[in-house]
Amino acid sequence: MTIQKWGGAAAILQGLTYIFGFVLFFGILDTGGHDTPELFLEFVIQHRDTYFFGYVVIGVVFSFALMVLVQAMYACLKHEAPELMKFAAVVGYMWVFIVMSSSLIFLTSLNPLATYFEQDPQQALIISRTITIIVDALGGGIELIGAVWLLTVSAVGIRSRVFGRPVHYWGIVVGISGVLTLFSGLSFLATNPLFEVTTAIFGLGQIVWFLCVGVLMIRASDHDKAPGSAGLT
Repeated sequence: MTIQKWGGAAAILQGLTYIFGFVLFFGILDTGGHDTPELFLEFVIQHRDTYFFGYVVIGVVFSFALMVLVQAMYACLKHEAPELMKFAAVVGYMWVFIVMSSSLIFLTSLNPLATYFEQDPQQALIISRTITIIVDALGGGIELIGAVWLLTVSAVGIRSRVFGRPVHYWGIVVGISGVLTLFSGLSFLATNPLFEVTTAIFGLGQIVWFLCVGVLMIRASDHDKAPGSAGLT
């Protein structure tokens, strides 16, 4: 398979990992009634194997698929804007690193937390809160790195019409939503519901973007066309 087809398959896989994560963490794992930090931690420990498997999919699998997509996007767009795509590639690999790091931190914390919880629940809760802050800082509390990568490749795509402009305009909307999450830490904005909306747009919007880009990349490769002819212009 060509790198373009591999990138398309990777993009579709990323969209599927997002769908899997939403179904698992918001559907199957019912945390209702565990509305205090202590009860929630106990719930996580009781279901740690499920959480472990979930993070392997949404973190580890996603990261490797993203690595392939970043490489494929660079190969497809580097002739349109060489320097900008070099920047995008660096940012994309940074995104891979932080998602992988946050996932591995969470995965390695599960068994120690279970041990600490049996010995001293309050101490385990403090450790859990610390891990949560670290994981959120790297893997999703602020979506800036992923948003900048998405904005960059979408801007190049719009200018060159590679894969068609509509999908890249959507990428701009999703990317801007991700950038806005940077400001959620400001004290006078911390409780603003806008940031829940922008986080949701970035998360759900990526599913649509990944799936559309994946299909377009594979379709272009299957028909042996130039990337720019693969989508609507």
